[in-house]
Amino acid sequence: MESILCVDIPVQMISCTDTNGKITPIRFRFRDRDGELITVTIEKILSEDQGNNRIGVNFSCSAVIHGGRKTFTLWYNYFAHEWRLSRLCV
Repeated sequence: MESILCVDIPVQMISCTDTNGKITPIRFRFRDRDGELITVTIEKILSEDQGNNRIGVNFSCSAVIHGGRKTFTLWYNYFAHEWRLSRLCV
């Protein structure tokens, strides 16, 4: 069984927004506990959940982080224009 770390880390994101306003995350980076800058290229978007609140959108994604395939959730807040790494399955 995978453990899920509930984290709330701000990330620097490279994303693409199409002409209809659909956001697609591509690559992000963050600082780990040791202060090292980690860059992650998103390999697959597993799901997208905008919900009913219209405050933001959650992306469930997978990528290789530290040599292993991980799934994680990224949150984009429409009003703050801010990306956060909110869950990481290890």
